Amino acid sequence: MDLNFSHNLILKHLIIATGLLLSLPSVMAENKMYIAASDEKSISNDNDDTGLEKTLEHNFSPEDRARLRKALSDYAKNTDPEHTQIENKRKAMKESVAKRFNDCNRDNDDSLDREETTQCLPQVARHFSYVDVDEDGVITLEELELAQSKSIERQKAAEARMEAQRILEAEEEIKNKSKAKANKQAANGRKKPG
Repeated sequence: MDLNFSHNLILKHLIIATGLLLSLPSVMAENKMYIAASDEKSISNDNDDTGLEKTLEHNFSPEDRARLRKALSDYAKNTDPEHTQIENKRKAMKESVAKRFNDCNRDNDDSLDREETTQCLPQVARHFSYVDVDEDGVITLEELELAQSKSIERQKAAEARMEAQRILEAEEEIKNKSKAKANKQAANGRKKPG
């Protein structure tokens, strides 16, 4: 697909979505959902998010929301330099795995048996049964790439668990500091001579 055409299509979807979002206040007013400016200060962000979500559900069909999400995602992928770097790294890794596989495939049968794997890829040989998904006694390039992807996903999951634990610990630390501060203030309030 022509990249300029793709960008133009995505931009068109974004303009349509923006126009629809800009028309929300008039829709809200027609539905008597308009909130006076003075009342807005008392409403929490959670209620705003819930109200916006309900409004979007009311004004957009599930298909329209899915198309909008896809357009925004595609636009982000095409304009985000980090995404391009990640895709380039994935491509290089896939090419590296394919090169190593082909270097080890001495009999050119598009598969590696245990002997070829043990001689050329000893780390893979230790997990031969895990990598050999179809249990036919040989590893294909697809099976090796799948094992590599699974390994990366396990690593990401472990990192996500560690990050979630770190966040929980940070939350607990903040709560403890707040409690300690409240206790200190309460203690100082009792010590004041009357």
